[in-house]
Amino acid sequence: MAHSTASHRFPRLFRAYLTAVVLAAAVALALLRPAAPLAWPALAVALILLTASEASAVSRSEGGLVSLGGALDVACVLLLGPVPAAWLSLVATVVSQGVVRRQPLSRVAHDMAAFSLAVLATGFAFLGLGGRVGHLELPRDLVPLLACGGVLFLCRASAFSMSIGLSAGPDPWRVWRRTLRGHLAHHLSFLAFGAAAALLYLKTGPWGLALLVVPALLAGRAFRHYVELRADLRGFVRALSEVIEEVDPYTRQHSARVARYAGQLARELGRPEGEVEEIECAALVHDLGKIGPQNQHILRKQGTLSREEQRTLREHPVVGAEIVGRIRALRRAALVVRLHHERPDGRGYPLGLASEGVPLGARILNVADAFDAMTSDRPHRRALTVEAALGELMRGAGTQFDARVVRSLVHLHQQGRLERIPSPSSEELAALRIWPRRAHG
Repeated sequence: MAHSTASHRFPRLFRAYLTAVVLAAAVALALLRPAAPLAWPALAVALILLTASEASAVSRSEGGLVSLGGALDVACVLLLGPVPAAWLSLVATVVSQGVVRRQPLSRVAHDMAAFSLAVLATGFAFLGLGGRVGHLELPRDLVPLLACGGVLFLCRASAFSMSIGLSAGPDPWRVWRRTLRGHLAHHLSFLAFGAAAALLYLKTGPWGLALLVVPALLAGRAFRHYVELRADLRGFVRALSEVIEEVDPYTRQHSARVARYAGQLARELGRPEGEVEEIECAALVHDLGKIGPQNQHILRKQGTLSREEQRTLREHPVVGAEIVGRIRALRRAALVVRLHHERPDGRGYPLGLASEGVPLGARILNVADAFDAMTSDRPHRRALTVEAALGELMRGAGTQFDARVVRSLVHLHQQGRLERIPSPSSEELAALRIWPRRAHG
């Protein structure tokens, strides 16, 4: 995991944090010495593997990098000890990020210091609980091994969260929670791989490691393809969300704003990151069902809709869900699209379900959709203030809107953590209505 260097939200705090991490690493590496003579051939091989692993790391959509570096750090700690492993991590980071990837100096400095400190803490946790360098026996060493992996994850996750929180945002604690949910499973697999590599080396010697090369390469390639497919899927969903703009210029960027609000609400409600991503995808395409020709004159109509027009427009969640549901990876998002106009009192559409029959994602999308609609200019009215919109939502809580979701939105606003996204003014909307394609260009 590595941080993203954008324009820093808190430049002074970030500089203070970066200085503290670099100084701590410098002091620790200057004072600590290896407990045993160094095996230079083993160090050279480990350095090559670590550098190659970090240089080929895969970027995750939610931020950070994933590589086999964590697994190799564990193996180095078990086989060489904490101090040599920390130096190897430092040098590999400098070469891979500074020379190969040409990352900014602040990122290289942060990661070389944070990663080396994490490896030191990992090694001393392993030794402190009875582990022995160059020896690994299971189940005798299971507790030290688990502590080794846990400390490494906590240290790397904390460094990643601090750097993201002080640079790009959101706050470090929220990033840490997202990291815990999103990276823990991968880290556990890396711990197992690192321990297996160490055991294989201890039992068969360096040639035994060759047995792990092909599986490791195939696993890395498969994971890279998985990440790329997920990124392509999100790009496809965003492209679908832009289709509605050609039909209804008044909702320009509406879906993108709703997705941002829905994501904030889902995280505030403690949903897993995978579910948050599904809700955001559903929000991006929740109005896709409006692209049909039967809706075009309705969407551009200035006056009150007739009952027949209302009935036609109310079919858009079903139409949109049928389109989205054709993509297997989006079928759960399609259910959210289908049910996002249901109400707690059972008076919503298309099925008239009460709260207990509606997924939380659909209830979140319902609130986010209404909030953005109220805080955006429309042909027949100006946008409400945030306070007025929240008041309307609170009045409808429990009947039109899910009460818990509304409370979460109000809490976000009261805490100053609701990230408002600007919407076009009435004048800009009028220009979009007259010259929609010119406005796009």
